[in-house]
Amino acid sequence: MRSRRVALGLVAAVLLLAGAGAVWFERFATELRRDPGVVYRDAGTLAQLLKRGADAERAGDRGAAIVAYRFVIAVGERGGPELAPYVATARGGLRRLGAADTPPSPSR
Repeated sequence: MRSRRVALGLVAAVLLLAGAGAVWFERFATELRRDPGVVYRDAGTLAQLLKRGADAERAGDRGAAIVAYRFVIAVGERGGPELAPYVATARGGLRRLGAADTPPSPSR
């Protein structure tokens, strides 16, 4: 009888944890659908991307530099004031390259 109660308690705990995990996963998935850049929005990631953009710029790979800088701007603009220096640096890189902050809209 005691072992049956223990087993039922363990099953209840597993079901509770599985349910909580499913709720957390759904919330995270909803957040990602609303804002795909949220997983990249930290200073370390943006610093790496700025370095990648600067390296591409030095190597003469204008396209890769523009993509990296635009990504930093797109992700960093929705962050807090601590990410503003990264966005400003990326905008400076795009100015040096003579490129707009956002890509041109596709023509129809």
